[in-house]
Amino acid sequence: MTIQPTPEQFAERARRANKATRGALAGVLALEAVIVLLVPRTIAFTTGLGPVRTGICIGLAVVLVLAAGLLRRPFGIGLGSVLQLAFTATGFLIGTMFLVGAIFAAIWLRLLMLRHEVVGTSGGLRMLVE
Repeated sequence: MTIQPTPEQFAERARRANKATRGALAGVLALEAVIVLLVPRTIAFTTGLGPVRTGICIGLAVVLVLAAGLLRRPFGIGLGSVLQLAFTATGFLIGTMFLVGAIFAAIWLRLLMLRHEVVGTSGGLRMLVE
């Protein structure tokens, strides 16, 4: 005989799963901030980075860290999804960032799909903002 969880237990599990996936998403954004600072620095030794490129990379890293802190807010996932595009767009400054951005965007999408499956959030494009 199996005992079924109560609705309150289901709600508590969903709340904890939501908190856990938001924490993992914040970790992804924090890692992206580190990467956006380290990858251009290694490239600077070969081709050189100008002050504009350096400023864009530092500014994006700051915004990524701030967004990681805002993921507990309702708009946090939408902001993080937009920043995935900005992170990948740094490939126009440094070509290798297209590959790195695609990898991080895939991780971001996988975490959102996992959140959809576990927590029961909206699917499709709404998954990127909710």
